[in-house]
Amino acid sequence: MEETRNTSVQDSAHEVEQPETADQANDAGPADDVEKWRRLSRENEKRWKQASKELDEMRRSQMTEQEKAIEAAKEQARKATLSEVGTSLVEAEIRVQAASAGVTAPTDYLDLARFVADDGRADQEKVKEFIASLPKPQETPEFPQLMGAGYHRGGNSRFSSMDPNELANFIAGDSFI
Repeated sequence: MEETRNTSVQDSAHEVEQPETADQANDAGPADDVEKWRRLSRENEKRWKQASKELDEMRRSQMTEQEKAIEAAKEQARKATLSEVGTSLVEAEIRVQAASAGVTAPTDYLDLARFVADDGRADQEKVKEFIASLPKPQETPEFPQLMGAGYHRGGNSRFSSMDPNELANFIAGDSFI
């Protein structure tokens, strides 16, 4: 049984791309290098997950009944704990992504359980879809800014304040004071 596992890991190791020659490296730009390393990283991550899964399966097959019961109790407690705090994690994730997108996300009346993934954490994709569906705030004010309506210091006024002496001096043609 171990031989099949070892060969599967060895077979996946042969799937890795061979290093580039010097001529290929000169032709490839930085964008090609980035894509190459991303692809290699994804492949390594897949192999690591597969190897971890196989190791867990092997450990579980060698466990006694007591150890299996303990692991089942641990898993049940983990799921119960994450179900209790899952909605809090989702609310925090929604607020973080809304703030980074520059929108306001109302979470008071949302069914936050819909955003909880199978592992009890926030489902990133569902949260992103929700944030993308929210209306973006307007860049310009809804109403035009009226000059002279209310307290407004802008404009090309010759007055620095509404001081009565300054106004009287203006009316008199700078001969009042």
